Amino acid sequence: MHSPLAEFIRRMPKCELHVHLEGSITPKTLLELATKNAISLPANDLAGVERMFQYEHFLGFLDVYRTCARCLIHGEDFERVAYELAIDLAQQQVRYAEVMLSPAQHMQRNMDFDEILGGVAAGFARAERETGILCRPAFDFGRQFSLDQALRAVELAQAGMKYGVVAFSIGGDEANYPPEPFVEVFALAKAVGLHVMAHAGEVAGANSVRGAVEMLGVDRIGHGFRVLEDSELTEFLARRGDITFDVCPTSNIRTGVVASFEQHPLRQMLDAGLPITLNSDDPVLFNTSVTGEYLLAAERFDFALADICKVALQSAKASFLPAEQRQQLLIEFEQQQADLRRELGL
Repeated sequence: MHSPLAEFIRRMPKCELHVHLEGSITPKTLLELATKNAISLPANDLAGVERMFQYEHFLGFLDVYRTCARCLIHGEDFERVAYELAIDLAQQQVRYAEVMLSPAQHMQRNMDFDEILGGVAAGFARAERETGILCRPAFDFGRQFSLDQALRAVELAQAGMKYGVVAFSIGGDEANYPPEPFVEVFALAKAVGLHVMAHAGEVAGANSVRGAVEMLGVDRIGHGFRVLEDSELTEFLARRGDITFDVCPTSNIRTGVVASFEQHPLRQMLDAGLPITLNSDDPVLFNTSVTGEYLLAAERFDFALADICKVALQSAKASFLPAEQRQQLLIEFEQQQADLRRELGL
């Protein structure tokens, strides 16, 4: 896409609020980590690893995701991938990012979370020194694991707040694991000062979103597009306006939960008045980026300049920064958007 709007999108300040660390590891880095840590991969050269990333179905995606997670062994591994992701985001004019880790994957291997989070924090700090980008970790716990493990994950997230952990989320199989059993888990997360999110309305229907809102009291919803199946709930959340939907269109196509971009309801979510942001989810595994998602919104979903600006501002508003920092970020976004519009004649 080559146009003044595309140039605006590439240069405007952004936030990335829904991105998984384990889904951001490049084939080159994965191969080098596997070699360093003596982990066997299905392929032993870069071309072969790149072919691994060209999966054809959701189970193939999960296999690659788990492979990426198990190649992270030492704090320095987490530092490297955190740094590389942050630098990539900074090159897209991302000013602030919240990056999810999958604690259950690493709990199963009895890993030291001080080492994990110390590495992540060091990678983020290095990128911040070099580019100014600010990144914060969040925990995304798989629903399919036990509630005892979920409570333990909250405790680990609480202990990780000294490393910048800002939020606790649940992901995974929402169709077979509804939100209701996690009420105690989310109450604990909120009690210790964490923000809370849930992947919902991605695989399961609008009731999954309703449960996340009413039972778990979430601050944000990951994906959430199936909320549109319940017009009453959609209207209620649009009026309420304080629960943001972190939408990831390319992810939804690549995982097969939406058949095509033509069928994706991103535009309907915007038109319904729902607060939305645009995100990459697993950028390397889905061959996308947060900039790419904005370009997609303009190309495929007829987002005008005003829509693009609105969504970018919403990403700042919905961030889990402290109130004063969040307000300052919003002011900077508004000013830089205005400056870019003047420069590009938009």
